[in-house]
Amino acid sequence: MDQESTSNRETYRNEPEKRMPVGLLSSGFALFISLLWGGTNVSIKASLKHGSPLQIGWMRFVLGGVVILGYMLFRRESLKIARHEAKPVAIIGLLFSIQIVFMNVGQDLTTAGHGLALNTTYPIWAAIIAHLLIPSDRLTRWKLLAIAFSYGGILVVVFGDTAIVSEGVSVRGDVFSLISAVLLGFRMVLLSNFSQNVSEAKLMYGQAMVAIPLFLIGSYIFEQPVYSAEPLFLLAIAYQGFVIAGFGFLGNAWLMKKYLPSTIGFFYFIQPVAGVVLAWLILGEDPGRGLIAGLILVCAGAIIFSSESIIKARRHDAQVSITD
Repeated sequence: MDQESTSNRETYRNEPEKRMPVGLLSSGFALFISLLWGGTNVSIKASLKHGSPLQIGWMRFVLGGVVILGYMLFRRESLKIARHEAKPVAIIGLLFSIQIVFMNVGQDLTTAGHGLALNTTYPIWAAIIAHLLIPSDRLTRWKLLAIAFSYGGILVVVFGDTAIVSEGVSVRGDVFSLISAVLLGFRMVLLSNFSQNVSEAKLMYGQAMVAIPLFLIGSYIFEQPVYSAEPLFLLAIAYQGFVIAGFGFLGNAWLMKKYLPSTIGFFYFIQPVAGVVLAWLILGEDPGRGLIAGLILVCAGAIIFSSESIIKARRHDAQVSITD
């Protein structure tokens, strides 16, 4: 290991933490992004009726890339990847690609409600990973209590309807969705770290540029893609691309750059509420008793966690004002 790498790492470690606990206004923006993301699994499930997992992946990334490119041009950001930016962009892009494969394939094998509830557990994994990687983002007893409630919700979602045997649910699909959540939590923490030294927009742009060719080539190797002009398919792809892979990714990356990852992540436990309602209205999925009970536990965990985060943010603001 060369001296320059060691020096850079030590410098980063010794830098004062710029990220803060989430405040009231940022909480509102995080909730808004979360509600938008609540429709992701429903739109994926709807598009899978007319397309295949890898196919809809590269299509959404192309549309999202258009939004991100437009944002970067508007801000007059350079599209050139500098030498020190190449490694973070490559890591985020590859991790993102693997996570989306598990997400899309898992969603193809289970119901939209199950896929959504399990994918939304990524704040648990983000909080645990942040505890290990970010000294200022430690687990507290309230965070552990929130995780316990939310993890209990996971178990109820997965096993609560086994006696009923919900149509469209599979253990493999649920496991893939859970793996996707773990990878997403890891990616969010890395994104928060990397964006301290690299533009969050450039990370999102690079992420799309890595994922598009991988998914496009993979689709033609492993799938037999069929392109449909069905309005529901086009609407679902547009939602996944423009709204989620474009605006949603940029908004989330900005939040991760400004605030501690675990304090942002737990607001995304609100996603299942919007997602289950949409799955019921659009796809006609009947929410089983296990799913409803699991959502109650997951939301309880989110409320506990967010309450502590807002209190910490107010204390932080008060200390800053006293210092000034």
